[in-house]
Amino acid sequence: MTITYRFYEGSKDLQRQIDFWIKATNELPFAWKPTLSPNQFIEQQQFHPKSRCFAFDGDQIIGYMSFTGSSEFVSLGYPWVLSGYEGEVQDELYNRIYDFAVSEAFGAKMFAQRFRSDWTQQIEYFLSKGFAVTRRSTLLVSNFNKTFETQHNVVVNEGFDFDIWQTMVMKYEDTSAEQFAMMREYYGSVDFDFSIVFDGEGYFGVTIRQDTGYAEILAVACHPTTHNFINMVEIVMIECKKRDVKFISISASHVPLKDSLKRLGFTEQTEDVMMMKKSEPTE
Repeated sequence: MTITYRFYEGSKDLQRQIDFWIKATNELPFAWKPTLSPNQFIEQQQFHPKSRCFAFDGDQIIGYMSFTGSSEFVSLGYPWVLSGYEGEVQDELYNRIYDFAVSEAFGAKMFAQRFRSDWTQQIEYFLSKGFAVTRRSTLLVSNFNKTFETQHNVVVNEGFDFDIWQTMVMKYEDTSAEQFAMMREYYGSVDFDFSIVFDGEGYFGVTIRQDTGYAEILAVACHPTTHNFINMVEIVMIECKKRDVKFISISASHVPLKDSLKRLGFTEQTEDVMMMKKSEPTE
């Protein structure tokens, strides 16, 4: 059948995008939970229907690509397609989205996207489009293969409170107002499942991808040398296990002491890879 393409038409397309992303990434290692960014971008003044493009084979959706952000900085999505539609369909999606982003109508200046280091196909595709790897950060992963020992009585809250996190960080780190503003925007786009405050010693925010059972400890605030850090992480893992989590990760940058989480089964298993590109306006 003939492949057809169209841009965003309404709220049903937003759910169509989310559902397709979940399907496309279900078997990719360490694929994160969908963020709130698409929902938030649609409500912003910068949003334009041409920031989202869908590909169909007959009535079946076979691919899509999108971006969020402003003219100064764009998070450029990958052209996700069903198996067998790689190549031409991906390039058509990419060209439609990228060409609009750099056009006078939107005027994007800088693009960025992140992948896991295991996602070689996605990384190679962006390299072929002029992106460069600008940062790699190690993720420590545990498959819950250790017996939990810590006894605890903590309050587990739904979601995440940025103000609590910021107050805790300010006690232990020298962080600028600009950095906090950037983190507020980032964490505001994360769909946190729960958070835990540890008696003024620490604060953790966690996301869980239910279809794969993958949890991420995304937000951490605690004293950089606290000896209670491993106990805090263990408590987070206990709460995750109650929610049928199969494996959990944390950025090595959040871990105060190297190898401190080995007892909980954490090992270096993947990397977060940031890729960026300056815009090259089309002719």
